[in-house]
Amino acid sequence: MNATFLRMQVGVGNAMGAMRSGAGRAIRRLVKDERGVSVIEYAILLGVIVAATAVAVTQFGDQIETAINTIAGNVQTTVSNVGQS
Repeated sequence: MNATFLRMQVGVGNAMGAMRSGAGRAIRRLVKDERGVSVIEYAILLGVIVAATAVAVTQFGDQIETAINTIAGNVQTTVSNVGQS
C-alpha cells in the first residue's frame, strides 16, 4: 500500500516538474499571450462591418443607385453647359 502511494506521489511530482520546466512555461506563455485574442476580436469586428454593409446595400441599393445617377446627370449637365454662355 505504501509503495503504491509512493509511486503516485512520484508520478505527481514528475508531472509538476514537467509543468515547471519547458512544457509548463510554454503553456503559461500561450495563456498569457493576448495577440491571438486581438486577432479574433478584429476578425469578429470585420465580420460585423461586412454584414452591416451587405444589409445596407441590399436594403438601400436602389436608392443609392438613384442618387448616384442623379448626381451623374447633374454633373453631365453642368459640364455641357460650361462652354455655353
